[in-house]
Parts: sequence; structure tokens; C-alpha cells
Amino acid sequence: MDLKIILGIPGPWRSPEELGQAISASGVGYHLNANHDRLIGPGSDAELTWQEPDATLRRAYEMANRQSLSHADLDLIEHHAGCAYLVCPGGSLDAGRDAMALAAIVLRAGGFGVRVETAGVALSAWDWLAQSERSHTHVGALYISFVSLFSRSGEVHSCGMHNLGLPDAMVTAQQNTANGGELLRGFLMSVVHEQLTLRSGYSTLSDGAGGIYQLTHRDCVLYEPNDPYFNPFGIWEIAPRSNA
Repeated sequence: MDLKIILGIPGPWRSPEELGQAISASGVGYHLNANHDRLIGPGSDAELTWQEPDATLRRAYEMANRQSLSHADLDLIEHHAGCAYLVCPGGSLDAGRDAMALAAIVLRAGGFGVRVETAGVALSAWDWLAQSERSHTHVGALYISFVSLFSRSGEVHSCGMHNLGLPDAMVTAQQNTANGGELLRGFLMSVVHEQLTLRSGYSTLSDGAGGIYQLTHRDCVLYEPNDPYFNPFGIWEIAPRSNA
């Protein structure tokens, strides 16, 4: 399964050549190849694509903002000179850590922030660098960086767990409660932290207030297979356990 993590990083560079010069000058041991389409260094590497300034980029980052980007950050993004997209291997916790480290290299060369195109999460440069530093000792940093929660028509579901090689989860409109988001967040954090072994139709989840929920594994029908949000590992449906 060839999963990719896609990370957008706007910055002050007017061309991939300028970005390459900034990366080389940062002294981190990485550089762009001769075609300026690959980030190469002593660790993992990544494909790089380039996008000219996009007038809609600020709005995209506002919608994906995880209470991380300040107005000043968004102003910088609005006036970016170009945007680099890193296409990194995905599908495991280690792949997530490597992708974070690669994006950190571009941030240290002047990047304004990161948007995970395969999750709909945006973080400031400062927050991404902080999460990257702690990702080896606090796996919650991976959840913060790669997973988002969406709510629509009463339904709450996660997006982005496939970046880490794991299924997403959902509480449907019929089953949702006021704490549906908290229930999902707690469950997914436990999955990332503890690498739980779950059995569809048998494993259960407690909400800490007496509610017991059953976990049923489903195919991902929230997004089409060609959508970057599609999760090939499927999705856990969380429903109140029947007493029958």
C-alpha cells in the first residue's frame, strides 16, 4: 500500500531555486536536488512540488487552523511568495515522525506554517517545530499534527489517521451525543498511544460517565478512494452498546 503524506508549506521564496538556497544555507545537512523536485539529506527524503502564489491560501489555512495560527501568521501566509509541497511516505507512526522532521527543515528555511493536505490540519511554524521535537517521546504530538475532527449534520468523524497507518473513527448523527468529539478524541489518542488491538463487534469503549459503546469496523465511505482524506484502513463506528 503506497500511502503518501502531503504537507503544504508557504514561505517567502519566489522559486524552488530560492527555497533550495535557503535550505542549504540553514546548515541542517539537507538540500534540493538539481531539478529542485526532491528534498535530500542524511535521513529520509521527500518529493517536492512547487506552487506559485495562491490568493485562496489564507482561507484554506483559516479553515484548517487548529487554534495554532495567529493573525500575524495568517497575514504572512496571505502574502506568501510561493508554496512548497512535500510528498512523503506515510502509513506508520515512524513515517509520520519522518514527515514532521522533513517539514521542519523547510520551516527552518523560512516557512510560515504547515497544512497537512491529507488531513485538513494547519499548524504554525512554531507549533509544528515543537510537536516535531517531542514526537519521539510523546506520540500525542502525531495525533495533534495529523488528525482532525469534522462535524456535519450532527455526525462527528476523524480524518487523517491513515497518515499514521490506523483507521479513523466516527459517531453518526443518530448516535452522537454532546460529548461526541471528546469521545472520539479520547478513543483515537488511546489508539495512537497504546496501539490497541481491537475486535470489530466485540471491543467496547467507555465514556467515563457510565456510557458503554461498541466498536464496529467499516470500510471508509466518507471519501472517495482518490480523495487525499480517504482512509484505506477503514473506520471505527462508535455506537451505544445494545443490552439485548
